[in-house]
Amino acid sequence: MKRTRTNWTKKATILLAAICVALAALTSFTPSGAQEWLLHVNGVPVSRAVYSYFLSEALLDVEGKPDIAALRKEVAARCVEYIAISNELRAMEIPVDQVLKAQVADQTVFYWRVLGQHYGAIGVDKQTLNAMLYGRAERDQLFRAIYDRDGAKPTPEESIEAYFYGNYLAYEGIRVFRTVLPADGSQERDMDTEEAAALRQVLADFVETANDAEDFYGTAQEEAFALALGYGTPSVTMVRKGTVDVSDEDFDQLRRLAPEKIMLLNLPGFFLVARGVNMRLSPEEFYLGRRADCLWKLKGGEYQAALKAICRNYRADENTAEMERFYREWKW
Repeated sequence: MKRTRTNWTKKATILLAAICVALAALTSFTPSGAQEWLLHVNGVPVSRAVYSYFLSEALLDVEGKPDIAALRKEVAARCVEYIAISNELRAMEIPVDQVLKAQVADQTVFYWRVLGQHYGAIGVDKQTLNAMLYGRAERDQLFRAIYDRDGAKPTPEESIEAYFYGNYLAYEGIRVFRTVLPADGSQERDMDTEEAAALRQVLADFVETANDAEDFYGTAQEEAFALALGYGTPSVTMVRKGTVDVSDEDFDQLRRLAPEKIMLLNLPGFFLVARGVNMRLSPEEFYLGRRADCLWKLKGGEYQAALKAICRNYRADENTAEMERFYREWKW
């Protein structure tokens, strides 16, 4: 019996020693300060990893040398909003939509593959990145819970449709750029006045022929016009008013396009031979894909004001000593 106790004691001692070695090894792979918090938001601790993510995002909006006091205030506000939105959804008992969850999973894989080295360098692991992207999905979900169908303050569908059809349009056409590629293979150049006028005449003839034949695609392939059209075929394009590529003036020109007739338009940098597309005949293809964007355009400002009101009920308290050390060690 005595020998049995001795053997058991030895085995226990060896097992305990092995456990201690394993714990020591795990500790050596834990990032320094991983368990330290920098902020408390209504009692909820904000880790270094989470804070680092929001700091890196805030720095994207800073030009030149940052004002540290203003930067700390901005990052704290982002942390508050992140926690406030999550709490608000829980209080409303509204889960994040499965489609949004799937998008978060895809985004996490993509961003970690492309920017994983950057995030790792600032102390943001893949799990934290996923949580931050999930926070974006929660922001979208709360917006829907307030302003979308069956929301607390639903937006009339007629208002969303009116915004879409007032700010989007689609056309079927071919863009022909006013450039020339010299036969000797030298650098492409802009057409001179005479060359542009000659191209315009060929395109005017094409428009007339295509309208007479009522055959946009077939006429585009005719030998007399294919070269001038760059061997292009008509395709459908949708544009939004007021973007970088489409000014208000260009949009007004495109509004002239009717589905029944091909027209020639002179736009900055290129000619356009096109006809309009009646998007109301295919809402699944056009309207529904842009509906969420239109809702944000209509209610985004109001939502931001609502979030500020919600966030006023939250308080961020800094761990001053850790915060000072964090900013001293941050790699600017």
